[in-house]
Amino acid sequence: MGLRSLPRPAIAYILVFELVTLVATGVALLGDRHTSEVDWQRFAALALAGAVHLWLSRRVEETRRATRSGPHFDTSVVWVLPAMVMLPAWMAVLSLLLLRVQLYPVARRPLYRYTFGTAGILLPALASLAVVRLAGLDVLDRLTPVDLLVLLAAAAVHFFLNAGAIAGVIALSSSRPTRTEVVGSRRDNAMAAVTMFVGVLVALAVAHAWAAPLLVVPLLCALDWGVLQIETLRGDSRTDEKTDLLNSRGWHEQVDREFVRARRRGSSVAVAVLDLDHFKVVNDTWGHPAGDAVLRAVATVLHHTTRQGDIVGRFGGEEFVLLLPDTDAPQAAVVAERVRQGIAAMIVPATDKRGNPVAIDARTTSIGVAAAPAPTTTLESLLRQADAAVYEAKSTGRNRVRMAP
Repeated sequence: MGLRSLPRPAIAYILVFELVTLVATGVALLGDRHTSEVDWQRFAALALAGAVHLWLSRRVEETRRATRSGPHFDTSVVWVLPAMVMLPAWMAVLSLLLLRVQLYPVARRPLYRYTFGTAGILLPALASLAVVRLAGLDVLDRLTPVDLLVLLAAAAVHFFLNAGAIAGVIALSSSRPTRTEVVGSRRDNAMAAVTMFVGVLVALAVAHAWAAPLLVVPLLCALDWGVLQIETLRGDSRTDEKTDLLNSRGWHEQVDREFVRARRRGSSVAVAVLDLDHFKVVNDTWGHPAGDAVLRAVATVLHHTTRQGDIVGRFGGEEFVLLLPDTDAPQAAVVAERVRQGIAAMIVPATDKRGNPVAIDARTTSIGVAAAPAPTTTLESLLRQADAAVYEAKSTGRNRVRMAP
């Protein structure tokens, strides 16, 4: 979706915000101070450290962004506050823009969103610059408690203005925004606060050694990796992180309990195995984030087309599996066909490898189904039969349901 797809108040807010940012940038540049040789050294060190940090953490950042379509706080802003505090305004603005240009291929966001995100960082950064300038802070001298308070105040101004900029556009873009959507989760806000505090520490380090930013890069990369692990593990270990469905372990645990109940009742059970057709084409054409968007859309279809009590899981890649309790072969065929039609009707909004919006449709799936009375079969047997039926569905034209004999 493009900018024109947003409500008019949101469009007006974005345009006015970006205009104010341009004006504030011009004012800051007009009142700039003289550039010294030390400024060039610090600029080079910050620019190099930022570039190395983005390059080393690009895969981690892609993974984090691929699982979230909304606002995203990245640790590259660590380099923004030191630049605003230590450098002339034009150097500070240039260093920020260099970071954003390098991050754009990783961000995979529409251009208008990325432009607004840049303005949402630049304007708060200029405000933090104003705080430092008005306070007459010169971190070349010996740091006093007052100077430290000024640095913390500048970081706080950046934090709250950036959060406010994002909250404003979310509130105006959604018809019924929730508090968490507007304000952000505790984890997101804690991450932003920690990042700003690290920015203060980097500024203090630069004041005493211009090459200090290069020593911070490994620590930031470790922080990026640690945040990814926390986000990966924040859910249940039985849950697939991309779709929020049960993973193989969680599915088997729940299915084993259901099989015990089905054997006790003497009822039939069915297993359906889904394999998305030509899924690799999605990743190759539009990129892995687009493929992840398709997987999440399939999970949504499965939630809507299966019945209460059906156990849905993702085994990895493009394979999904269902257990259908108290279900014989004809009933299972009806559920499987409903799932197949739901997936065929999907229109998935995503972004391509350049961050441009795309709508992915015409995706299909091949489904194999096996059913039997629970007392006379095993889960392993049903899975083998359903897998064989999937292979038959694919070999006979795909986009179809096949029942195991």
